[in-house]
Amino acid sequence: MEADRFQAAQFRLLHPDLVPQRREVLSHAASMLVQMGLDDTLVSASPVHQRLARVVLASSDVIEWSPARGYGLDEPTDYDVHFGVVRVGGDRGAVFLSGLLIAYLDVLENAARMGTTLPEEDWRTLMWAPTALFDHVLGRAPAGMTITTPARRGPEHLPQERWMTGHRLFYALLQAVRFAVGGVLRASVDGAESQVVDEIELATSTLRAATVALRFAGDVAPGAVPQGTRLETRDHCYLWKVLDQVRVAAPRVLYERYATALRRLNDLRTSTALLAAGN
Repeated sequence: MEADRFQAAQFRLLHPDLVPQRREVLSHAASMLVQMGLDDTLVSASPVHQRLARVVLASSDVIEWSPARGYGLDEPTDYDVHFGVVRVGGDRGAVFLSGLLIAYLDVLENAARMGTTLPEEDWRTLMWAPTALFDHVLGRAPAGMTITTPARRGPEHLPQERWMTGHRLFYALLQAVRFAVGGVLRASVDGAESQVVDEIELATSTLRAATVALRFAGDVAPGAVPQGTRLETRDHCYLWKVLDQVRVAAPRVLYERYATALRRLNDLRTSTALLAAGN
């Protein structure tokens, strides 16, 4: 029943070919969300504020979106059906950021109700990613934020919901990594060295967060969630496809950090039965 509830609440995710490639596409949407109080600060907001924010972010009256047609995904994949994902276009920046925030809010609610055994350092890595993204696209100076780690055990047992919310966040974060990696390659072509550094650091931080999201999805008792395949998403395949280009574009030390994070994600995927399948 818990999984059915989340499948019924469809999750809008951009088609991989529609992931924004320029910071400007996201900066306008980020500014709008900041003005509405629907930004990265939601991860440390009160539960009541978070629940209200999720309703607003999911509203088509606030976020302009339309079905993604003509990109080879007119029919939903098995992965889309399983996780209640609807591929959309429309205002790419707003869809991109609102989807990421919704995924975070769902993970936070599940963690509050069920608890998590993730180490505090992992939880901070996961929760810091949206702020890193908003700082990046808005050109904000990094500032401190309060991150509270959930209790190890909560009052409810919701493994199916955990499985679904963790994977939804994982896929949303992979698109954030793809956005940043695209920025690395574009800045390199433009000869903007400082921009290359900013983009590769964002790619690494969001990639580490995606790995934690996958760990969160599997943070349940053995046998509590279904077994799955290990097919790669198109966003994940893209990261491997352009890895050599990133190596050429980025400073060596920063590239090594990024490549290490990518290998660790791959090791996690191949060493567990987590479902990381789809397009």
